[in-house]
This record gives sequence, C-alpha cells and structure tokens, in this order.
Amino acid sequence: MAYDPTPLPRRKSCEACKKAKRRCDLGLPACSRCIHRKVACVYPWRQPPAFEGLNEAPSSIGHPMTTQQSFSMEQQANDPSFPQLSCSPALTELVDSLLENHNDWDHALHVVPDRAVNVGPYFALTIPRARQPRPLPEIIASNLQFAIDILKDTPKTMVLENQTPWCHQKLYQNHMPRAMQDAFSCCSLYMSKNETNAPVIMALFDARIKDIISTPEPDELLDKLARVHALILYQIMRLFDGDIRSHATADALFASLNSSVVSLLSHLHLPLPSDSLQPLPVSIDSIIGFWNSWVVQESARRTVLLAFFFMQIYKVLQGNVPVHCDGRLGLEHSWYLSAHLWSAQSAFDFAVAWAEKPHFVVHNLDFSWALTSAQPVDLDQFGRMLLVTLLGIDSTRAWFHGKGATFP
Repeated sequence: MAYDPTPLPRRKSCEACKKAKRRCDLGLPACSRCIHRKVACVYPWRQPPAFEGLNEAPSSIGHPMTTQQSFSMEQQANDPSFPQLSCSPALTELVDSLLENHNDWDHALHVVPDRAVNVGPYFALTIPRARQPRPLPEIIASNLQFAIDILKDTPKTMVLENQTPWCHQKLYQNHMPRAMQDAFSCCSLYMSKNETNAPVIMALFDARIKDIISTPEPDELLDKLARVHALILYQIMRLFDGDIRSHATADALFASLNSSVVSLLSHLHLPLPSDSLQPLPVSIDSIIGFWNSWVVQESARRTVLLAFFFMQIYKVLQGNVPVHCDGRLGLEHSWYLSAHLWSAQSAFDFAVAWAEKPHFVVHNLDFSWALTSAQPVDLDQFGRMLLVTLLGIDSTRAWFHGKGATFP
C-alpha cells in the first residue's frame, strides 16, 4: 500500500511511545522507535498491532556482578563483516536520547514533561514537547563532539599523564601488564607519526594488534583491564587515523574488544547510590587497602561503560544510528562521580576527599542527584563527557553557568 502523506485525523502515539513519553512518528505498520527497539507497536486507532508477541526484556541483575553476562546486538545491515556488538538498555536509552528528544531535560533528570527545570539563578528551562529529530551532523556537534575530542587526545594523555578519564593514574604504578606496555609504546609512536614514517608505525601497530588478539584471555583482573585498555587505545588510533585501511582494521577489532569487556564484567562490584554516604574504615592500613581496591574497581567500572559508549559513537559516526538490544540482559551500571576522589594521589588524600568533599554514585546514567547537588568542580572529565552526551553542549554550559562556572 502506498504511503499517503495526508495526516489522518486524531491519530495518536503508539502505546509504547506514550508510556515512555517519547515522540512517535506514527509510522506504519509500526513507528521507527518500536521497530529498532523490537517492541510491539500498538496504535489505539489501528489493529492488529505490529510485531505482536515479542518478548519483554527481563528485570535488571543485582549487585555485585557475579556471573559473566553475554551481549549481542543486531549486525550492521550494510556491512556484513561488522562484528556483533553489544549494548545495555541504559546505553540504548542514551542513543535514543540523541535521536528523539535527546536534548530534553526530562530524560536526564527524570522529571515530568512540561515541568520547569531550574538549572541555576540565571536559567529556567522549560522541557520542550516533541520535536523533529535533528540531522546527524547537529547531533555530533551538540552531543558527541566533546567526547570525540577526548577520545582523540587519549593516546597523548596516556603517554604524558599516565592516565585517561577511565584509567586511574595510579592503576599501573606498581605493575603494567605486557599488553598495556605494548599499547603505551604504540601511543608514543602514534604521537610522532607523520607522512614519512606512517607505513612503518602502522605496520608495528598491526604486529602488536595481532599479538594481543592471538593471546588467550587472562585470568587476573588487572591483566583483563590492561587488555581492554590496550584494545581501546588501538581502536582510537585506528578509528581517528586518516588511512582507510585503518578503519577496516578498527571494524575487525571490535569483536575482540567486545569479548574482552564481557569477560571483565564478572569482576565488577557495582556501588549503590547509598554507598557514597558510608564512612571509610578507621585505620590507615584499612584505608590504604580500600583505596587500592577502589582505584582498580573504579577504573574497571568506567572502562566497561566507556567501551560500550565508544562502540555506540563509532556506529553513529558511520551513520548507522539505530542501536538494538536483544532484551536478554537488563545490565545495571554505576560509577563514582567525583573529581576529588578520582584525582587523589594517596590514600590520605582519598580519605580526606571522601570525608569532606561531595561524591555521587551515578546509577544507570541517572545524573539527577548529581545535577541537583553537585558543583562544576565536582565533575571530572569522565563525568563531563557523559553529561554533554546526555544534555548537549549548550544545556551543559547552561548548568555550569547557573552554578557560577564556565564550561569547559
């Protein structure tokens, strides 16, 4: 049946979009949101429903993660060689927010539509109603460019500062596994790459990548984390390299990254929002042990989230915006939002920051508590990156301005 551009009278949103308070494009036989989320699209004015009988997603898993979870995502329709990637519902919602009402404050703050949101003494934003999706270049400029710039600088940051927004500066202080040693060396070479030495450097990259892919998955947490960090660094250098052959290699590397991240999941301990209110141990020895464990665990928590976030960015840059979850996971995720805890250089500094500075547990990308109570100085680079992705650069600047600060 040919598409009739004439709007039907009194056509209402489908039940799924209405329940989620999202814009419905009223597509037939199902709206685009229900199609790419694989849920039943039921219009009150039309029967029978499309995609009838699909299973609902299971409930979320608990704390901590004690079993290895499996991810799968729908393969790219226009690239059969692209590996099956994976996502969590939280990350799918993040991508949905970019495509639909991505700049609405109700998604980030979990408030009721049409309710005014006060972001400071100078701004009072009213949550907008449904709008037309923005073009991809605008989405990239507003929501993703800040994160892309951070990713581009990651090899340089790793070499000069021995850290990234998801890899703590003290993580490899006592021992750097071989996989990360090779990646660190490649980052140094990448910083010196020019038109003359590029073929030699990229050949060295290929050799190191082949080595890490052919090496079995390690057993120890630090070794697993180093493997994921190395793969992320190789991916960044491949993705943002101008050589087309590098892009093809980046595609092939995603399968290895996905597998290594899944292996890392079983070692995560996820804090609850209430954990940020708990006091630290009293003795200095216990505090040192807690801090050392926190450095590893927080790096792992951020790395898992960053890995899937990076894969979504890559898909968006390719123009393959719709992202599908198979509905079998229900992954929960949490991490500490605190520039003071993250930048602490000793157990003593960490203990002082824990006791005297505000810190927040961001659970399933819910920034509502942080946006209400935090100050701009409390946000580290990782938090800023995700906040801009959720709110957009202008809304983030508005929040900073309302708190008496300037972004970035």
